[in-house]
Amino acid sequence: MAWSPPEVRSPGLTDSLLHRSRHVRLMALLGALVVLLAACVSAEATPPTTNPTVTTTTTPVTTTTAPVTTSTTAPTTTAPVDTNSLAEGSGCTPGTADSLPDGEWFGLVDEAAAEEIDFDLACWFSGDAAARAAAEDGQESPPPNDYYVRNVNPTLRTLSVADDASVTWLPSPGDPATEETVSYSDWLDGRQARDFQPGVWLTIEDGAIVDIREQYVP
Repeated sequence: MAWSPPEVRSPGLTDSLLHRSRHVRLMALLGALVVLLAACVSAEATPPTTNPTVTTTTTPVTTTTAPVTTSTTAPTTTAPVDTNSLAEGSGCTPGTADSLPDGEWFGLVDEAAAEEIDFDLACWFSGDAAARAAAEDGQESPPPNDYYVRNVNPTLRTLSVADDASVTWLPSPGDPATEETVSYSDWLDGRQARDFQPGVWLTIEDGAIVDIREQYVP
């Protein structure tokens, strides 16, 4: 084998290659720096991301108040009660001055004859009605013995007596134990002997007196 001498390189060529290699590395480094600077500038230039402003719209609540209707009720006017309407029996306001309708009526016998009597109608009250009537008349109220007689009308009514009329009377008006029932004619004879004549209740049927009952008062 023939011997070959070692290849000898030119020093100028080697230095040129080294210089070019350094230049390439320097350009690569500069390129990297440029990219890095660009990234930093981009990061500073880009404004921070903020959440969009959320606009809350509040719808006003409309409250509808129904108008309050005030109903005014007219006061009820009650007519005052006529105290005479509280009288017992059929009352004492028959509405006629000539006769009495069928019913039971209290009053005083002014005159008595065989076929008719003159009767003075009056009002007989008891209990609360008696207290009310007495107070209205300016008398003691409640009245003694819980009854009150009002007789302010002087009208006399002439009333027919039935043939078979009977009378429950008090021979002694101050003693209720003496009470007895007699005929009308016997009553006419007996009452003439008494000094005091009590009030009576008349029962009228078909326009005539069929029964008379004397009222005991203590």
